[in-house]
Amino acid sequence: MSDPPQPGSDTRTRDHLANERTYLAWLRTGASAMLVGLAVARFLDNDRADAAGVDLLPLLAGALLVAVGAVGIGYGTLRCRRVAADIEAHRRTRSGQTGFAVAASTLLVLALVAALVLLVVDQA
Repeated sequence: MSDPPQPGSDTRTRDHLANERTYLAWLRTGASAMLVGLAVARFLDNDRADAAGVDLLPLLAGALLVAVGAVGIGYGTLRCRRVAADIEAHRRTRSGQTGFAVAASTLLVLALVAALVLLVVDQA
């Protein structure tokens, strides 16, 4: 086991690894939302299919989740790159600017609720 960093030593490696873990969390969350969206769109019963044989509500719910997942992955990627540049430049990261992260997580929750509502309406 390695010794903890001494006060005043360079901790950039630790910071980069923490940044990478955060990015991977964004990636997992976005990919999970996209997979749920694909499952919703693909595997639901088509009891109320229209003339073309397509049930639009599960497709809409699935597309919403896929879009939110893609936005989450995009934001996570941009955030990771910005934080990595801040670490390399020895700048403090802009931790006070969490507005977009809060908005993204709120959007994800709202998309899940909207998908659930669309599915409940579809089953009624």
